[in-house]
Amino acid sequence: MENKKENKPMPKWLVYTLFILKFMLSIALIFWTVYMTLQSDVGKDDDNAFLSNQHDVDDNYNKIMEQNNEFNSKYNVKFVFNDEEIIGLSHSDIYLSQRVIKERKIRKNMLHIGKNSVKVYIQDKNANEIKESKVDILVTKNTTHAEDVTLNLTNERSKEFEIQSFGYWNITGTVEVNGSKGSFYIKTNASRQTK
Repeated sequence: MENKKENKPMPKWLVYTLFILKFMLSIALIFWTVYMTLQSDVGKDDDNAFLSNQHDVDDNYNKIMEQNNEFNSKYNVKFVFNDEEIIGLSHSDIYLSQRVIKERKIRKNMLHIGKNSVKVYIQDKNANEIKESKVDILVTKNTTHAEDVTLNLTNERSKEFEIQSFGYWNITGTVEVNGSKGSFYIKTNASRQTK
């Protein structure tokens, strides 16, 4: 005769105790998740392309592009970041992933760790220099706003600024002349100065 072990069910008190422990652990993990999310800085580093929040850009993107077309029909703009020239109000970089910079030849290494300079040249379509303008520039990392550099050039042609870290950077802003306003968005990265 074979000895068969009889499978006894677990006692009810043990089943209820395990259920209650699992339930309490689940509730505790939910509260911990909510607490940790509230403590993080999620949402504090929203994208601020064109010096506006992402919702305004989404809602008014067509208007921004119309303003750019109008501005470009009246004025010529040239930016010089250190030694890199950018002609026109460009926004096509907004469509590119940041990693594209690694492979491209232009707009790469525009910024340097330490001192940098920007010069802005604005002319009308008859090549007359525009002296009265307002240019707002934001140099920001793509991951955080902790190192943002804001430059305001009102009737000025150049400014110097410093950045302290490597990585990918976005340069965005607006140019305004006689009520006509245009926007730009440039992706680049920072490197050590070779000179």
